[in-house]
Amino acid sequence: MYLPLLNKECAEAHKRRNIELSAMHLSLLNRECAEAHKRRNIELSALCQGRPGAQKGWIYMLDKIEIGKRIAFYRRERNITQKDLADYLHISYQAVSKWELGKSLPTIEMLYEISNLLNVTVDMLLNEKGWKNRCITYRETGLDSQKLHALKEQIMELNSNDDCILSADYADACLFRIDTTQMREPVYSCVTCVPGSKESLAKDCGYNREICADAAANAMNYLLQHGTRPVILKSMAVCGSYDQDQLYLMAQVFQQLCEQNGVSFAGMEIAAQPGNYGPGEYRVSATAIGVQDREKLLTGSRLREGDILIGMKTEGIEGTCFPFVKIMLEKNPELYRAKIDQDRFFLDELMKPNIAFTREIAALQEAGYLRKAFRIGNALLNGRSWRGMPEGLGACIDLETLPIMPLYRFLFDQERIGENVFSYHFNLGIGMVAAVPEAHWRDAMEVVGKFSECWRIGRVESDRHKDVKVWSKGQIRWRE
Repeated sequence: MYLPLLNKECAEAHKRRNIELSAMHLSLLNRECAEAHKRRNIELSALCQGRPGAQKGWIYMLDKIEIGKRIAFYRRERNITQKDLADYLHISYQAVSKWELGKSLPTIEMLYEISNLLNVTVDMLLNEKGWKNRCITYRETGLDSQKLHALKEQIMELNSNDDCILSADYADACLFRIDTTQMREPVYSCVTCVPGSKESLAKDCGYNREICADAAANAMNYLLQHGTRPVILKSMAVCGSYDQDQLYLMAQVFQQLCEQNGVSFAGMEIAAQPGNYGPGEYRVSATAIGVQDREKLLTGSRLREGDILIGMKTEGIEGTCFPFVKIMLEKNPELYRAKIDQDRFFLDELMKPNIAFTREIAALQEAGYLRKAFRIGNALLNGRSWRGMPEGLGACIDLETLPIMPLYRFLFDQERIGENVFSYHFNLGIGMVAAVPEAHWRDAMEVVGKFSECWRIGRVESDRHKDVKVWSKGQIRWRE
């Protein structure tokens, strides 16, 4: 009788104890959950406000309006609609609209999903400091600045390593020195050249290397016509999102042309402007600096009536003459694929770079034969090509002595420009003219002939045509 009662009392006591233990565990569990929830709120609130609240225990309310504004901003940045975002989160687009209007907040779990989709951190959505420090990166403009700087460093390795160039870092001034110890009165010259209108054809048809060599050669020739020796050349390319391998090859062309002509290369600066230039677009230029003793400058004062004019052969076509060829191409697009003979394409011959006449001019000066040099930058019979011709004298060109080069015969055969005015539109393959004394013209021809083809093309005569610096006699022998 006592045993059943005892067992019953033990069972009741055990039951009460279990209930008490369960209540105690539940209380402990609730307390832990509450503490964890409290800590999470403190951390999120501190994150939102950018304050050390997690350490001091301050709790700040999340700013629903600001968070909604940030969600809307980054969503639009990624070209994502409210519906796209809602579909990704498996909610209604009205819910997204409420967030962006500041009427409600997404759950913590959704914040992480939103940050993943928008390619931002949760911190950027919640933290006021991160929002105020947002910026536009170069990559967003279409420019990879890291790759660009790496390319510029690579191009700097092409710079001449000599006593002339002291410093030629990119995005900085070029520091240099020129030895003028053997000159009584050194005179310095400087010019910047661009390829002209044929640059667009070079870009469209892939003649990037040729157009760079053309700009560099023209810059040197501008100095040479005054008798100054080119000493330094620095190039520049302004471009959009251009192929970096091509840019490096273009820099190599400038460097190689400098090396061939004994000129120090001060590098190629690159100004990447994807906002102003489209993919594949570019503009190049070359700046050359030269020096000469004042008494050796070719001012034209030593020119005499009877001096012989020696024409030196160049390649391609001068940039200022290209507009005439452009009209031909527009009228007859078949010319883009045409050949001037069995082996040579018209475009290849057209886009060959001009020649720099540094060796020819230097040799003539050293021999004492050179009285004046004329860079034929426009047409052979264009007066602007004969700057420096003194008053009372002019150049008489014997058209019958001119060589008929295949490129110009081909252009003439297009019958777009008449025979009587053709030489007023093109240089006919004569890139530089040297005026030498009549007594030494054969010797001068021999000096020039060591470096390039040349011809006796005329002579200096008294000016029988008022204010005209160049005229012609005879006819070009097109049919021979």
